[in-house]
Amino acid sequence: MRMLMVITDSEALPEFERGFLESGDRGFTVVPKVFGRGKTGLRAGDRVHPGGSSLLFSVVPDAEAEATLSFIKAIRDRARVGDVTKLFSIPAEDVS
Repeated sequence: MRMLMVITDSEALPEFERGFLESGDRGFTVVPKVFGRGKTGLRAGDRVHPGGSSLLFSVVPDAEAEATLSFIKAIRDRARVGDVTKLFSIPAEDVS
């Protein structure tokens, strides 16, 4: 299993949600507001540190990981948010 994680500008999140909803067969989870600091500084969504980030992830079987990652990259490119979006592929194990 792989967890495909998207961290993006909060204003870009609707494009990713719409893409996943329109696909009809890909599950996803959204954390609408995340805080952190990276190369561009602190993003906390407040007046002192404007700009918010959101997180979307999907856990897929290994066999579907490449196709789903291509799907996510297509949404990112169509939305023109490559400069504010980070993608990660992480091994995932169901331990329930």
